[in-house]
Formats: sequence, structure tokens, C-alpha cells
Amino acid sequence: MDSEYHQLSRLTGPRDAVLSLAFSAKAKFLSAAGYSGVFVWDLSNSTSVSTPLPHMLFAPQNPRYVITASAWIYFQKTKRHVLIIGSMRGDILLWEWTEEAKAFNLLYRVNPIDDSLDEILSIDIHDQDVASGRIGRVVASTSNRLVSVWTLTSSGGFSKVFTITLDDGLKPKTVRMCKTTRDIFVFPLYGGEIIRLDYKTGAVKSRKSPGPGRMGSVALNRASDKFVAYTGKNFQLYRLGNLEILKNFTAEAPAVLYPKQVIFGESERVIVGGTDRGCALVYDVESERVIQTLKYPAGSLVQPVSTYTLTGRHLVAIAGSTQEQPADVILFEKLVPQAATQDSLSLSDNPDAVKSVDVPGYNDRPVLIGFYIPKRLWKRIWITSSFLCLCMALYVAVPSNFAQVGLLLLFLYVLRSEAIFTDLC
Repeated sequence: MDSEYHQLSRLTGPRDAVLSLAFSAKAKFLSAAGYSGVFVWDLSNSTSVSTPLPHMLFAPQNPRYVITASAWIYFQKTKRHVLIIGSMRGDILLWEWTEEAKAFNLLYRVNPIDDSLDEILSIDIHDQDVASGRIGRVVASTSNRLVSVWTLTSSGGFSKVFTITLDDGLKPKTVRMCKTTRDIFVFPLYGGEIIRLDYKTGAVKSRKSPGPGRMGSVALNRASDKFVAYTGKNFQLYRLGNLEILKNFTAEAPAVLYPKQVIFGESERVIVGGTDRGCALVYDVESERVIQTLKYPAGSLVQPVSTYTLTGRHLVAIAGSTQEQPADVILFEKLVPQAATQDSLSLSDNPDAVKSVDVPGYNDRPVLIGFYIPKRLWKRIWITSSFLCLCMALYVAVPSNFAQVGLLLLFLYVLRSEAIFTDLC
């Protein structure tokens, strides 16, 4: 029987509703953003770390300090963790972790266009763990129908690729970047039309409809061929290519109209969804059933959820999203059974398993049915055989007995010098 999630820690700090939870690469950090700004915890010791936005700036009525979206990027080359956040006013901020100071510092700020109120609705990245020689890619959408893409280098260079304005009446509630093509999928809050944008120019490459009439929250799978959405009543899994409904995950009727967040977990074997009933729900994707309810101690709205999978364990974070109430973050852990972390046919445990032996120089050997001949020996046999054929031809062609004996002695000498018999043994 599979293990269950158990509470690992309770992270305190946020004094008002949390709107976005995000794990950094390798789950080193966990961030909670919302009406009380941003809190970041180092999960190695569950302590809060310093950020450029002091926690004393508690201003839930000031859009500049209400953080609505967040994402993380990590650069392997420089071992740089960068937290990307977006505000209700429309600012995009990048915070860089400094290992020496054990604190985050402001790396970059993008002000709202024309300094007008333009809430950041969604932020996504192409690859959270960026390999050496690669660049990070960031996409964000706003309430004024803007979609923007930037590139981020390991040295901290942040450059805009494009900004486009979508059609009137289209509110880009969620944007997701395709992990294979880097194109951007726009999932509007209403209307059911899913738009695909070119990652270089922002040009519309395709429009698909009818999708879900309401998409409050959307998660795209790693292969970018399926997505799960909160549709106002339930969570539903769709095939992106033809918008076919694949799975329906039943949820209770909503008590409030705020969109519940949803995310894949455990290598896409489960989905985790928020609720407005004091818990988060873990669904099995195959059976569509709720396999566990993750209780939130304070009850009420539990909209934000986040997941991360490490070797040997899965993590889920949930937080409260009721305004004007403290919003602790609850971190859950599920240990992976030992058998699941090994190959289904372990060579050490299964004596009947076929073992693969790595033989040095194996690729240099001509392979024959039932046996092999080393390349060096094969070459000697070929040369010697050719020389033998030549000697036999000369032996027949030369009538003199003396010449025939000389050719025979020469052949024996060459055969001895090649040490054929030694190699064969």
C-alpha cells in the first residue's frame, strides 16, 4: 500500500492571505507571496530568510506590496537561485540569493507600462533548472491583456523579447510555456479559446476552441500535451491537441467564486487542488478518486498549492488565502517506498535478471554468431591467409624443388613471428 502525506513543518510569517506558493529548484527554498508581501524559507532548517521587501511593509491595501504571482529559476553554471515575483500594481521583480550574505538582493525591476495599474495575473518559466550554456525564459500576463516574454542569463542579464496585447475581452488568467517548443499557451479566464503564441515574436500560431468555459487555474504537464484546469466546479484533465476531456476530478460546490489552484504532483501521477473548505485534495489521475485530504489547521480558504518531487520523497505545500487572517504554510511530506526508488528488476536482488557486462574494448571487436574474434587477431589471420594463398600460388608455379622448400620455410617463419597459436590460446 502506498504511503500517505504527513505534516513535515508549519512555516509561520504571513499575516494575510497567500496567493502564490512556489518551490525553488531542488526544494532548497519555499516562497509564499500574497497580501503580506513575500516570505521565503530555507527548507534545510525551516527558517525564514531576509528579502529586499521587508516584512514590516505590511500594506495589504497598497497594490505595490501585494504579490500575486511567483516562480523560481536556478542556474547550474553560477549556482544562482532567482525568485521572480509580480505585484498587483504590475511590477516584475527579480531577487537573487546571495550565499555569502544568506539573503536575497534585488537583481532587476520592471515597472508597469505607462505606470498604470496592471495586475500580474500569471508568471511561468521554461525550465526551472537551467543547464550551463543555456538561458532562462520568463513569461508573464497582466490584467490589461498584455503578455510579455524575457530572457535571463546566468550572469543576471534580463532582456525583453516581446510584449503583445491580446484581443478585447480576453483576460489571460494563466500563461504556460511549452517545455519542448518554448511557445506560450494563453488560457483565458472566460471564453474557452486557448491561444498559442510564437516564443520569438508573440505572433498567434493557433487558436483552439471550445475549451472549458471557465479556467480559474491551469497546470500544463511536462510533455505539454495535456492540461488540468479548475472549471468553476471541478478539476478536469484535457488533451491539449483536440481539447478532449480525459478525466474529471469531482469537487464540492464552491462556497466562494475565487479560483482554486491546481498542480500536477508525483511525476504527474496525482493532481493537488485547493479548496474553500479548509483543506487541499490529492487526486489519483488514473482512478480520478480523492486519495488523501490535506487538512489546514485554520480552515476556511486554502487556494494556493505547490508540489515538488525529490529522490525518495514528495512534497506538498498549502496555505490559507482568507483575507485579514494569518496564513501559515503547511508543508507535507510523502516518503517513496524503497521498492519504488529501485528498478523493477534489480540486478542485485534478482538472480534471474539478465546482467549487462561492460567489457573494455568491446566495441572494437567484430561480432560473430556464437563467438567473437578480437580485431587485432582478425587482422593477423587475414594477412597470414593472404600470404599463404600467395605462397601456394608460387609453390605451384615454380617447378624447382629448391624454390618450393624456400617458400615453405619462409611461410613457417612468418607464421611463427605472428604468434598466431599464442593468440588463439
